[in-house]
Amino acid sequence: MNLNRYRRQILVKELGEKGQYTLSEKHVVVIGGGGLGSNSADILVRTGIGSIDIIDNDLLDLTNLHRTSLFNEEDIGKSKCQILEEKLQQVNSEVVVRGIKKRITKENIESAVKHADIILDGTDNMETRFLINEVAVKSNIPWIYAGVHTTVGMVMGIIPRQTPCLKCISHSIANNKTDEIPVMGNLPVTIASIQCTEAAKILLGKQLSGLIMYDIWKQRFEQINVKKNPECTCCGKERFELL
Repeated sequence: MNLNRYRRQILVKELGEKGQYTLSEKHVVVIGGGGLGSNSADILVRTGIGSIDIIDNDLLDLTNLHRTSLFNEEDIGKSKCQILEEKLQQVNSEVVVRGIKKRITKENIESAVKHADIILDGTDNMETRFLINEVAVKSNIPWIYAGVHTTVGMVMGIIPRQTPCLKCISHSIANNKTDEIPVMGNLPVTIASIQCTEAAKILLGKQLSGLIMYDIWKQRFEQINVKKNPECTCCGKERFELL
C-alpha cells in the first residue's frame, strides 16, 4: 500500500497509520449501485478500503445522472455495477473492485455477503433492506442502513447483538409507495458520506452515532439514541422470516 496516497487522511488522529492499514484489510459489500451505492463505493475506494463488491442488476437510466458524478450520458443503457467496477478501479488500482450484476434475493444473499466485513445499503426499497437486516443479524455481519427521500436522509450503523437492528426502528421509517422516489440531487452524496464515516467507525472499532437524520434543505441534523426492542422478531427472537 502506498501510504503517500493517504498521507492527509493519516494525519487525522481518529484514523492514523494503524487505522489506514486496518481499512486496507477489510472487504465491503455494497448492495445497490444507484445514487447512494455509487457514491458510497466511490468514497470507500478513495478512502483505501481493501476490496469492495458492488451488487446491482440495473442498467443506467437518464434519471440516474442528477444524483451521482460517476456516471455520464455515454453510460446510459450500460450495467451500473460494471461501469462502477471499471471507473473505480481507475480511481485506485490498489483496491480490488468487483461489479456483480445480479438482483439480491433470499436465495442468493447469504452467499453474496458471506465474506463481508461490513454491508452497505445502497438500495431503494424496504423489502431488500429488511432482507439485508435479517442476513446481517443471522450471519453476525455489521451493516449500515441508509435512505433518502425528498430532502431528508437517514443513516444507522447496525452491529448484530450490540445495537438495535432495522426491524427495531421500522415504525420510524416511511415505506415509499411510489415507483419513483423524489430526491434532491445532492442529497445521496451527503448521506453516502455519513454512511461511509459510520462504516469506518465500525471497521475501526469506534463508537457509533445512533440513528442520524439530515435535512439538506433546512440544514437540520439530528442524532437519535435508539434502543433495542427486546420483542424484535429479528434481533430479539432471531426469527428470520424473510430467509
